[in-house]
Amino acid sequence: MLFGIFLALFTMGFNNVGWTIWSQIPTAVHETVTRVVMQKPGDPEKIIESEYARLKGRGTREGLELFIARHPDHPLAEKAREDIRRLYE
Repeated sequence: MLFGIFLALFTMGFNNVGWTIWSQIPTAVHETVTRVVMQKPGDPEKIIESEYARLKGRGTREGLELFIARHPDHPLAEKAREDIRRLYE
């Protein structure tokens, strides 16, 4: 159904309307749109450390258990386990 509407508009000259609108956008916008650059990802270790600090900062057992579930083999997971034993047992 939608394809039929698109096809009808396209054959009636709708495609010209699209190009007309694009041509009225300032050149600076064209350059911005065509020069999209992805940022480099952050350091994974720092991201995990930040997550640990954030979840520990909640002050709940659930926060520490969530960290352990997300990063069970990370060295900070053992620290989170120790925090749970020390604080809640």
